[in-house]
Amino acid sequence: MRAVRLTRLTTVAVILLLIGLISAQPILGATRPVVSARNGMVVSANPLASQAGLQMLIQGGNAIDAAVATAAVLTVVEPQYSSLAAGGMMLIYDAESNEVVGINANAPAPAATDVAMFTSETARRGYLAGNVPAALAAWDEALKKYGTMTLAQVLAPAIDYARNGFPMTESLSSAIEGSETLLSAIPTSAKVYLPDGRVPQPGEVFVQPDLASVMERIAAEGADVFYKGDIAREMADFYKENGGLFTYEDFANYEIEWTRPLVGTYRGYEIYVPGGEFCGALLLEQLNIVENDDLAAMGHNTPETLHLMIETTKLAGLDRDKYIADPRFVKIPEAGLISKDYAREQRAKIDMEHATKDFEAGNPIPYEESHTTHLGTVDRWGNMVSYTTSTGSGWGTSVVVGDTGTTFNNGGGWMELDPNHINCLAANKRPMNNICPMFMFKDGKPVINAGTPGGNYIWGTMFQFVVNLVDFGMSPQQAVEEPRYLVQQFKGNRISVFNEMPDEVAEGLKAKGHDVRRGWSGTIEVIMRDPETGVLVSGLDPTRDSYAAAW
Repeated sequence: MRAVRLTRLTTVAVILLLIGLISAQPILGATRPVVSARNGMVVSANPLASQAGLQMLIQGGNAIDAAVATAAVLTVVEPQYSSLAAGGMMLIYDAESNEVVGINANAPAPAATDVAMFTSETARRGYLAGNVPAALAAWDEALKKYGTMTLAQVLAPAIDYARNGFPMTESLSSAIEGSETLLSAIPTSAKVYLPDGRVPQPGEVFVQPDLASVMERIAAEGADVFYKGDIAREMADFYKENGGLFTYEDFANYEIEWTRPLVGTYRGYEIYVPGGEFCGALLLEQLNIVENDDLAAMGHNTPETLHLMIETTKLAGLDRDKYIADPRFVKIPEAGLISKDYAREQRAKIDMEHATKDFEAGNPIPYEESHTTHLGTVDRWGNMVSYTTSTGSGWGTSVVVGDTGTTFNNGGGWMELDPNHINCLAANKRPMNNICPMFMFKDGKPVINAGTPGGNYIWGTMFQFVVNLVDFGMSPQQAVEEPRYLVQQFKGNRISVFNEMPDEVAEGLKAKGHDVRRGWSGTIEVIMRDPETGVLVSGLDPTRDSYAAAW
């Protein structure tokens, strides 16, 4: 992966570059200005995080360096969604070799896990909950294989924000306030997020000295200090003292897994998504089902089009619950799930006049041949990263582990307690994960880098984005701002539609038998790249604190 190191640019030079190479302008049908640039772009859920990634690009780093710097800052400024100990999935496009690879950083349960010892609550929150920390290992491996900067260099902005503080945002303050009871129940969590026994207010400088100290040690000694050194021993001791399951061996034995993505097609585009226990196969299944229909002729967000897409998402969701789990424990019929022939069989089940509440999962075998945050980066050489990372639920386990300033992800809470379920909680097992970062290629060249948080709604949200982009010719910004639906029951008819969805559309869906509510979820983040000119264009939901930084 080619990169050219540049000397540190002066502040004046950086300003001149920003003035000359970035444009931001509103576009028809969108409320948020589009950022466009030539040399590199970072999109994430927070402006400080995006700017940290941009800083790496300006200093000569590549998309991988920028992605890790961005992710590290997100752990500081968005701790309700991100953590050194989060899970996740990272797609990397290496322009030099023209290949897409993935890092499976979906965290496994501790080795001492026994499903019989859990309730639904203890699997999700508290000292028994939590899966092995994965995010830091993914960052470290990505840098070693594809990066050009050191771990210390890319962690520097995050360390600065943790040590010296950053202005408390309204969104983080609201998240702490909404979880005050949860956080105050754990002394170590209250110490970090409720300093002086109160919720930090917007604009106050918020510092996290314990997290800063851990990151400083990682920067100085490497990631092994967290997994195999003193920090690992301290974390194991903390859990032993509090009746938890984690041992030193859980941390020391953890390794990320390099993977190859699934590849599908949709109306002339090649689409790269994660396979295995992630839900990329479901995105491809949905697209395959509706590819048999002329959506453009049916009209955008008409009751007919939305009905077809909602029923499609329900079918894919039932397949998720029957087939998607850790492939080290079960065989997933991936080739069948993404088969065009299987999609035609699924399409035949849909009644265009009536919502169906009694769908069953399909049988793809004859065709055999996961609160979250997302970021995307593209550099001047064309390398890309699409990385979705998650603590599981907001604040993960809710337990700040000792003096680390870090909460573990609660992936076990997204698993089943039924021993016969494919996604049953078990020792060393990774949970089914809704995460679905995506690349889209046209004629073999990358054009779209996208992803979204949103738990159960992630792959359905990505489905709607692709349809908006391809079938209705929207720009990325328009495609992410259009009101969406959320399927709340795969076996049933309860759905939500965004508040911006016109009443007549909601009424048209009700007439077909859908139980329609109002709701919201997901924050799509997109970078589009012109394959001929290399010009980059952003697309961001006007929600959360999402921000594009570029030069």
